Amino acid sequence: MISEFVREQKRYTRDNLKSIFCCSDADIIRIIKKLKGYGILKTVKNTDEQLIMSDLADEDIEVSDEDESSVKHLYVFTFVGIIIVEGRVLKCYPKYLFKTSNPTEELKQVIKVLQKYNSKEQIIRMYNDGGRTTTFNRLAVMVFLLNDYFENGIYTNTQDIIETNGAGEIHWDRTINNTYPIINRNRPYYVELQTKRRINDETDFFKRLHECILTACTKELRDADLIELLDIEGVDLTDEVLEDFGDDDYILYRLEKEMNVQFNTRKQMVLKTMEALIGNKGTLDDVDSFSMFGTNSFNLVWEKVCAEVMDNQLHTPINALGLEDVRIPDGAKYSDSDELISIIEKPKWQGYAEDESEFEKEANKTLTPDLISLYHHDNNCDFVIFDAKYYTVQLELTKELRGQPGVSDVTKQYLYQLAYKDFVKVNRFNSVRNCFLMPTEEEGTDGVIKKGSVKMDMLAALDLEQIQVRQLSAKRIFAYYLASTKVDIGKLDL
Repeated sequence: MISEFVREQKRYTRDNLKSIFCCSDADIIRIIKKLKGYGILKTVKNTDEQLIMSDLADEDIEVSDEDESSVKHLYVFTFVGIIIVEGRVLKCYPKYLFKTSNPTEELKQVIKVLQKYNSKEQIIRMYNDGGRTTTFNRLAVMVFLLNDYFENGIYTNTQDIIETNGAGEIHWDRTINNTYPIINRNRPYYVELQTKRRINDETDFFKRLHECILTACTKELRDADLIELLDIEGVDLTDEVLEDFGDDDYILYRLEKEMNVQFNTRKQMVLKTMEALIGNKGTLDDVDSFSMFGTNSFNLVWEKVCAEVMDNQLHTPINALGLEDVRIPDGAKYSDSDELISIIEKPKWQGYAEDESEFEKEANKTLTPDLISLYHHDNNCDFVIFDAKYYTVQLELTKELRGQPGVSDVTKQYLYQLAYKDFVKVNRFNSVRNCFLMPTEEEGTDGVIKKGSVKMDMLAALDLEQIQVRQLSAKRIFAYYLASTKVDIGKLDL
């Protein structure tokens, strides 16, 4: 199988893609249409400005006819993870990686992050939704089965056996009815006890089927050169092949019957995924197969990771923030038992009733920061408002500014501070800090690069802090996330 790396949001020409996929003009048009159908590939105008861009704005996206000339457009991958299309493996790595075109170790870590990020959903994405079409996601199912095996072991059914003088529990009914006691002083003594013991049935149909499917999944992933990238240890559990268990209809019939008698959630899930794998014939290298493992929204992953490692307090009750003496500003419409986010007021809409009297309705939603942390140090406490921005900003003396968050992002960050201004003042925080957090492949000092800051004078005039910009080593931040540990905010030097 062809296996190639591509970078998220890099601009590719159609000829670039033909070279990557090793295919003809007709094939690349079909593949591009398929990738666009699943929202993995976007089209932009072929301009010098677009060629140097590292981020993609909605207004840049073009609707194109792939049967037209290939020189009019550039193609942008908006996906991080693994895609398998028409027997070709695409390994899509994040846009902040510039130094290497073969980032195996970096993408391996990113995939672990994606697995942890998706684990709370407890959903197996068995099918790819491509708008008008839906295809079986063979890769996601195989990854689930192998990860489940390493976590929970092989599928087993138990068998009850009866033994004579065994180590298990005494089966008194069988002992009394099937053995002869010795009578001494009108009391029976049994020298042969019937005991019962529960063992795993090594010949069970579904245990053997599970072993066969796991072995086949390992072989497919090895052939696709994905075992190392997915950081999965292959398993070779049996020499049996699927045909040894009967035809597909018979196997599916047996699986259906087993699902009707199993009430264990994990067993149900394993049976359903094996059923899906057998019911959707094919392999990863089939021409008509399409599988993916990853996300179109890596910005949400970056936000979640930052929230975890920076100890987000946004949904913590105010009285549980660790402040010695919590004060609530006069006239505030929240109490110390409310969450920190409840301090941000919601828009109030006024209308007129039929008698022309005014009424007021409060909106359900309001401004929501990505995360807020309280940094305790030297008997002081700083109030820090973070916004995790998945951008690759170019902020250098001799180069044009580009790749930065938009004006709305900057103004919202100021508004977050304004929303908490009274609370911060009455509780006498040592300082309040505003900061954008962006990923980078650079290590910097302790994994942090002081990139600069951004301000708007008309908002700074309201006595609001300028917004610091910190680039964080994605490798270190992901390591913290995977280890469920926190970052020392002091290292950001805010």
